[in-house]
Amino acid sequence: AHISVADPFSPELSRVVAEAVATAGGTVHEGGTFITIEGPRFSTKGESHTFRQWGMSLIGMTTSPEAYLAAEAEIAYACMAHVTDYDVWHESEAPVTVEMVVRTLLANTAVAQAAISHMAATMASWAGEFPAHSGLRDALITDRARIQLEKRQQVALLVQKYLQ
Repeated sequence: AHISVADPFSPELSRVVAEAVATAGGTVHEGGTFITIEGPRFSTKGESHTFRQWGMSLIGMTTSPEAYLAAEAEIAYACMAHVTDYDVWHESEAPVTVEMVVRTLLANTAVAQAAISHMAATMASWAGEFPAHSGLRDALITDRARIQLEKRQQVALLVQKYLQ
């Protein structure tokens, strides 16, 4: 099966996350493009300038593997990115240091915790079926009649509803 990750974040869940962060007092920027780099590390100036020229809004070390796995498991996925620095492209800012990142990260943690608490407290009002929850429906191309019982059992957790 191949599943589209053209739009890796669930618009429905992303709206819920944005509202929760705003309610928690955080600054929200919706949309944009996230590039995932191998980490843990900071970008070089060359990478940072290249990513900006490509139109990237955020640089980070997570979201790619998680977004793909969530899509394949039919889990709605959203990103609550808490920016810690400008990266090294911003010449008027001091170069990124671990101390700067940790200081900002600690401040962001309070907003993230409050947003997650808000989402949990209001889950009954927004949780439900999102399009992401049926992402595999059209992705399975193997003739169902030709899938052996052993293989069916191996993938049942994720695709049983499509193997009926």
